[in-house]
Formats: sequence, structure tokens, C-alpha cells
Amino acid sequence: MAVLQKIRNRGVLLVVVIALALVLFILGDALNSGQAFLNLSKQQIGEVNGEELSIQDYQTLVDDYQTVAEIQGTSTSSEDVLNQIKDQAWQQYVNNALIEKECESLGISVTDEEVLELIKNGASQLLQIPAFANQQTGRYDYSIVQNFTTEYKNMKDKGEEIPEMYEKIYKYYLFVQKSIRQQALATKYQALLANCLVSNPVQAKQSFNDHSTESTILLASIPFSTVDDKDVNVSDADIQAKYNEDKELYKQLVETRDIKYIDVQVKPSKSDIEQIKKEVNEAYGKLLEANDFKTLNSIVRNSNSATMQTYADVLKSKNAFPQAIAATIDSIAVGTVVPVKEDPSTNSFYTFKLVSKQTQPDSVLFRQIGVPGADEKAIAKTADSIYNAIKAGASFKEIAKKYNQTADSSWITTSQYENAALDAENAKFINNVYSTPAGEIAKVTLSNGVTSIIQVMQTKNPITKYNVASVVKEIKFSDETYSKAYNKFSSFVAKNRTLKDIEANAEKEGYAFIPFNSISSSNHTIAGIHATREALKWVFEDAKVNDISPLYECGDNDRMILVALTGINQPGYVELSKLKDMIKSELVLEKKGEKIKKDVANVKSVEEAKGKKALVDTLRHVNFSSPTFVPAVGTSESIISAAASKAKANDFVGPVQGNQGVYFFKVLEKKQNGEKFDAKQEKTACVNVNQRIAFSSILRDLYEKAGVVDNRYLYF
Repeated sequence: MAVLQKIRNRGVLLVVVIALALVLFILGDALNSGQAFLNLSKQQIGEVNGEELSIQDYQTLVDDYQTVAEIQGTSTSSEDVLNQIKDQAWQQYVNNALIEKECESLGISVTDEEVLELIKNGASQLLQIPAFANQQTGRYDYSIVQNFTTEYKNMKDKGEEIPEMYEKIYKYYLFVQKSIRQQALATKYQALLANCLVSNPVQAKQSFNDHSTESTILLASIPFSTVDDKDVNVSDADIQAKYNEDKELYKQLVETRDIKYIDVQVKPSKSDIEQIKKEVNEAYGKLLEANDFKTLNSIVRNSNSATMQTYADVLKSKNAFPQAIAATIDSIAVGTVVPVKEDPSTNSFYTFKLVSKQTQPDSVLFRQIGVPGADEKAIAKTADSIYNAIKAGASFKEIAKKYNQTADSSWITTSQYENAALDAENAKFINNVYSTPAGEIAKVTLSNGVTSIIQVMQTKNPITKYNVASVVKEIKFSDETYSKAYNKFSSFVAKNRTLKDIEANAEKEGYAFIPFNSISSSNHTIAGIHATREALKWVFEDAKVNDISPLYECGDNDRMILVALTGINQPGYVELSKLKDMIKSELVLEKKGEKIKKDVANVKSVEEAKGKKALVDTLRHVNFSSPTFVPAVGTSESIISAAASKAKANDFVGPVQGNQGVYFFKVLEKKQNGEKFDAKQEKTACVNVNQRIAFSSILRDLYEKAGVVDNRYLYF
């Protein structure tokens, strides 16, 4: 009762305390929810027209494109290929989003029936894969697609385990369906634009003449390089005028950043190189004495050779060996051990022994019966029985059937085994298959008692094969060398934490502080250096102008990088100060051209131009449709193509100023190349060119208006 009375006396206080606790609980929950919201918001990988793309959806897109690449036979294991796939997935997503919004406002759509019709007709190149091809014709067959999808859905409905390849192909097919719909929508949109872009008979005839009329010219070239830079003057006013003239070329749609970086690549020291060479020399000495498989295998395995961890006692084609070894094996005798050599192409030292050399078939068709038995003695007895029965004329298939085996035949090719890690048992089996003549049978018993009766049915393409025991060691830096380079660089970084300090001291310490301007968040690396995503993320997420990054280890485990952020460029026109050097270089060339033209103003023939130290060449097949390659300057000049198209036979033309020189030429011959004029075809070609230009321009405008946000650098 006393306790109850105390509670009653302090009731108001308890209510206040409980209420306060509830408020704090709710507030904490709200704060946590807010934080969760912020984290969720941060998971948006990008945005187009206000529509956000989540990291999960983008990853699904990347997975789809990776599946497409793999099914089409492209390896996706390298960082560079994966980055290309990521860019392709993003760019296609953006383009589709831009077009879909436009089509929605215009009332353009693609029906399921249209998609199905396109799939039936095999209209997309994505459908042209072996899984959807008729085995007899090798061509796309819609009935195969129908059968596959039906079978897949039946397995799914029954809850059966679906093979991984089935899942992959079905996923691919769904992607193809989606892509066909998107492509069909883009095609309709482009068709709408095409109907707004027309050609006419005059344009068609002019287009035909542009590519069918060819000239042979005698060209005299005076390269800009013949004028010294100091002989021309470019003022700030000239640069400003040029910038104003070409300003639209300097417009950027996304934010970019300017950086300076130090890239340290660790390389093997002299002692590292000597040590590796010593190890290969030791292997060479051992190979000289070794003749049996066990010893050769031990030498190769213990040397940690880059070509193989174990030596396989089988014959292989030249394709299985490094180029340096493959180029040598035909010029040496069996039993020869090649002294240690350096291979610059693979940055390695190597030695090898040619154990044997023989002509063997490249491909063998065979079948086999696995011999059953309770123990080795029983297996051996059954194997002899089977072998003798087949030799006496018994049916191979019937005997296989007796032991519940199909004995289906299969091809084995050299390429299937020569790059695989083979143990002694695998090697013995392969050697038996390849040494058995076509039409014959053999009994193969492995060391563990496993026995097979094999029958070789057919052999193809006899080639020279080689049994080679090789030791190849890449010339790599040691852990000690890397640690030394790391400690030196990290010490430099610790002492120099401002942009001013690094600029003052980098060169003294042997480091190059390299400027790299206009890097965007869509880059996957800094300056093309592998594994610099974290440094790139720092540049765009954490850094302020003049900040210095931490030291990042990167590359292929062989580099370190330090980055300084030197500037932030907002979307819009690039500042003149950042373009001044580039524009000045362009103006220097223009001024050189003007000077040369002034000096040769009175030249009236190619011979006179030659007297002015012009270089003379005869050029054929010059037409308006393609730039003319000029040997004297090592590049193509469109101005020559244009000028030659207007000139008549025997006309002398010049001076003509191009991008790299001033030119004179005489038209030696002008003729038609034999093409026949097709007005309809030419008009269509003109429209297609106009359409491509217009569509590219429209996409750029749509992109600019769509407020595209690309935050992939935060996650990928």
C-alpha cells in the first residue's frame, strides 16, 4: 500500500517522464527514418527527365548486357570490357528514356503484336545466335524459340530444376524482347523525323557526282612545319576572336573537374631481375639432367613457371606455347634444352626442353565403355572379356548396353586439352586415345584401377605436336622493392600536404606532377590507370579545390597515385583560360598558312611551287565524298577534295590553305568511275545522311533538357 501511495503522489512526474521518453523514442525513430531515407536517396545511380534509376535496376541492366556479351562469345573477365559494358548499359538507358518521353508526348507506341512479328521474322541481330538456329540450315528459326520458351515455362510450372544455361538463354531472350521494342520505338521516331527531311533531284544528282567523279591531280604541298613558330604572332585579341567564333564547340553538358596527379609505377630492381634469371638458370641446369616424367614435372612445378604449374606428358600443338618457344621448337633436336633467354614481348625469362616431337591427328572421334567390377582383379577380368569379344566381332554398342552405357561417340581436339591442367591419369588417357589408329580398340587402365575400353572411329587433320617441359618466369618486382617504393612515396606525401608544396618538391624527388583536365564522373579511371575508382570517387565526392587526396594503391597491384583537385568546371561554355593554349596552337597554324600564301602568291604552276620547296606527289581517285590523304603532311585534307571537285581537267588551282599546309595542284585527268545513276537510291542516301545528322543533334538537345544525372562513380 505504501508503494502504491508513492506512485499516486508522483503520478504527474511519471507521466512527464514517460511522455518525454515517448517523444525521444519517436524523434529517434524519425531521425533514423530520415537517415534511412537519405541512404535510400543516395542509392539512386542516376536520373533522366526526373525519373530516377536505382542502383539495383542499373546492376540488372549491366547483368543483362554482360549476359548478351557472353552468349555472343565475348569474354567479360577484364576490367576494360566490363567498363565498356557498364557504359553501354547506361548510354542505352539514357537514349531509351529520352526517346520514350518524346514518343509518349507524340502518341507513338509499339504493340505486343508488332514485337512478336519482329521476333518471328528474326528482325534483330540479337536473335542470330546458335541457340535459336536451325541445325540443318544454320539460320534463325522462330519455331526453335517457341519450343525453348514453352519447355522453359513447363519446367518452371512443374518446379523442376532448370539448367543454368537454360536460365541464361531465357534471360537473354527477355532482354532481346525488350530491346526489340525499344529499337522499334526508336525506328518509328526516326521515321517521323525522316518524313520531315526530304531530298530532291538536284541534290541527288549532285550527291552522285560527288562520289562518282574522280580526279587525278599533281599536288604541290608546302607544310606549315616549314615556317618557324617565332615567325608568326598571335595576340590575345586574336585568341578571343577565335574563341567567340567557335564558342559553340566549347560547350560541355556535364560538370568536369581538373586535377593534377603523381603516378608511381613500381618496376623490378636490378637485383629482382638478377634473382629471377638465377632461378630460371637453376631450372635450366636441372632440365639438362632430367629425362623421366616425374623429374620433369617436379622441376616445372617447383619453379612456379608462368606457363604451367605442372608438366603434362602429352603432345601439344604450337598454339599451347608462348610465341618465343613456338618459334624455336622446329629448329632444335629432340632432347635439346634451350639456354635461358629473355622474351621482351612477355617480360619474362624462359628455358625449355623438347622432350619429343611427333605427327598426330588434331581431332579424334572415339567412344568408350567404362569397365565395372568389385575390385581391380574383377575389373581386369571383365576388361579382357570385353576387349576379346569386340576383337572377335561383337557389337560395341550391344556390349555397352549390357553394362547400362550408351557408348555415344564424341570428338576430342588438341585445343580442348593442351591448355588444361592435366594430371598423370588424364595424360595417360589422352595418349592412349591419340595413339590408337582409326578403327582399332584399346584397353586403358589407370593407376587407380579405373579401366575403359576405347574405340577410335575416325581421325582428322594430322599435325606436328610437341612434348615440351618449359619454365617461364615473369620479370616482376619483389615485395621488398614494392615496400621501398611505397615507403618513399608515402614519406613524400606525408611531408607535402598542399598543392603548392607538391608543385615545388615533386620534381626534386623524381616525381612528375601531371595535369589532367576536364575529367568527368563518367570516367572509370584516372588517366587510364586501372583500379583508380576510389581516387576518382574522391575527386567528385569529397574533394574541394586545392585539396590533396590520400595515397591510393592501384593499377595491377603495381602502382600508387596521389591526386590534387585544381578546378571545377560547371556545365556550359568552357572558360577561355582553359582553352587558350589550344586555340593559340590552331591560330599559329592558320597564321603560318597565311604567311606561306603571301610568300607564294605569284606561283602559277606546280613547277614554280616546287621551286618554293614544295613537295610534289601524284594523287589518284580524288573525289568530293572523301578527304584526300596528303603524303607530304601525313594526314587527310578535305579542302583538296572540295577544290578538285570544282576544277576542270588541266586547271591549275592554288594556293589552297588546309589544316596542315598550303597546296597547289593541276588536274591531270577527270573522269567518271563507272557508277550508274539511280535517282531513287541517291535521294534515299541523302535523306539518310540528313537524318543521322538531325537525329544526333536532336538527341543532344533532348539530353541537355533532360537534366541527366550520372552518379555511377559512387558505386561502380
